Amino acid sequence: MERRFRDRRPYSFVGQRDFWNRVAETKTFSHPLALARFAPLVDRSQRILDYGCGYGRIVAELHAAGYVDVVGVDPSPEMIARARREHDSLTFLPLDSGRLPFEDGTFGAVLLFSVLTCVIDDEGQESLVDEIARVIAPGGVVYASDILVQSDDRNRDRYDDFQRQSCASYGVFELEPGVVFRHLPRERVTALFARFEPIDLIELPIVTMNGNAAMGFQYLGRRRP
Repeated sequence: MERRFRDRRPYSFVGQRDFWNRVAETKTFSHPLALARFAPLVDRSQRILDYGCGYGRIVAELHAAGYVDVVGVDPSPEMIARARREHDSLTFLPLDSGRLPFEDGTFGAVLLFSVLTCVIDDEGQESLVDEIARVIAPGGVVYASDILVQSDDRNRDRYDDFQRQSCASYGVFELEPGVVFRHLPRERVTALFARFEPIDLIELPIVTMNGNAAMGFQYLGRRRP
């Protein structure tokens, strides 16, 4: 099974790197870190990875909660620069490709906050989750937070528009010319994390980086041996 994880093509972040570099100083992320759900599952002595850490908000929250070995990685050099400037005592590394610079089973937990939405194709999402599974130790935890497919007219119109133009999966939309995101149906979330033992999957209201109300999800799962 580990061979299958390694053989998958890593997801490339090149397509969105320019966008995130451009907005690195202005965007605010607000997916809530539910420590009451996370802390009973992950001891504070374990090493933790925040994959797609942005400007370091979650890394800083975990450190303040007593997690002493937390690493944040992000494909945007400008996001990493902001993270290092705002949290200069914490560890942030640039991510040059979808392949993480860590050995198999390095982490007791990996967080994936607002990352899947940046990957619009099924293969890319599956490759990303494969790579997450590779670096989580058996019995370790994945904690994902992202946005579900929305039912309001504005979102349905932009899903339909993009699907007509590109035959993409339903839920994909163009935020601005050349910048494309994906919202996920609940069944897609379950399928993506099928190799994990599910602990919890909840739906919750969130505020997007552009200040819009949306329905999101948070998934917790444990890496099977």
